[in-house]
Amino acid sequence: SCAAAASDYARSTAHFDGTAPSAHHRKRKRSKNAARPGEQVAAKVTRTDENGSWILASVQRFYSDTETYDVQDEDDTTKLIRLPWNHVMRLSTGAEGCFHKGARVMAIFPETTSFYRAVVSKQPVWKLASGSTTPMIQELILKFEDDEDDTGRTPHRRVPSRYVIPLPDAYFHEDDDDVDLTPPSTSTGA
Repeated sequence: SCAAAASDYARSTAHFDGTAPSAHHRKRKRSKNAARPGEQVAAKVTRTDENGSWILASVQRFYSDTETYDVQDEDDTTKLIRLPWNHVMRLSTGAEGCFHKGARVMAIFPETTSFYRAVVSKQPVWKLASGSTTPMIQELILKFEDDEDDTGRTPHRRVPSRYVIPLPDAYFHEDDDDVDLTPPSTSTGA
């Protein structure tokens, strides 16, 4: 793809001095990209990675010094939950382009506020909303894990693209970590 070719070009031509970005640089970048108060997010509220451990929540506050969030469960607005930055994911805008047929994702199961693992089962349809110049995916057709009916078939389910997010390890991957550690070849071209 064009993006892959561009990143390969950037990698092959970029000067790399052997030092990773500082912790301070990364922290500043995370603060800049932090979810804002009132924004709906996916929040991980259990210590395990079981299905349903991420829920729909709204951000009340982000503390840049400790990189923690106060979030409120959309189902239970009586209590605040304090979470580290890597337990909060911003929701999709529909314009990211990372969802294709076969992509492994997390999505809100219909009529719940919990995210479950799923696979995009049909190629998404891009549309231009009236007055917009940015193509968007309005909804995705998914098959959820462990969602077989009595006959053992997994149904296709429609989910608004806003409630479909990448798996956490893909979401929290930083391009800065993507350093090629293979030693340069020492052939002399003879």
